[in-house]
Amino acid sequence: MKIEANLNEINIVCKALDNLIKGKNHIIILLYGDIGAGKTTLIQKYARFIGLNDCVTSPTFSLMNEYSGKIFHYDLYNRSQDDLLALGILDLLEEEGIHFVEWSNESLQKILESAFLDIKFIKIKKFNNKRIYEFD
Repeated sequence: MKIEANLNEINIVCKALDNLIKGKNHIIILLYGDIGAGKTTLIQKYARFIGLNDCVTSPTFSLMNEYSGKIFHYDLYNRSQDDLLALGILDLLEEEGIHFVEWSNESLQKILESAFLDIKFIKIKKFNNKRIYEFD
């Protein structure tokens, strides 16, 4: 499914995301997009959409942020498989909740696909003043 939306229309994307997540105790969502594509913005808007008042920020330096409602937000930019194992990321991803992962790499994706059943992908591309959200 593809959705084209600007920031004022992002609730359409949040509704589609909520439909994808609803009723699940555990889901991992891998977010792909260039720097500035809107990965963190989507998570911020989704948190508001479901009624959270948490301050959602990019976990660039902290690696992982946890928000109310068992929402986890990871930034794995330039992290190797060894880093992920040493930091216990795979253990964290096993916890019940909604796991948003920015900057996943092919190695992690393969590990996750073999270890977890419920993995979804969202690719975000800039298009003029809009974004194209592609759900896989």
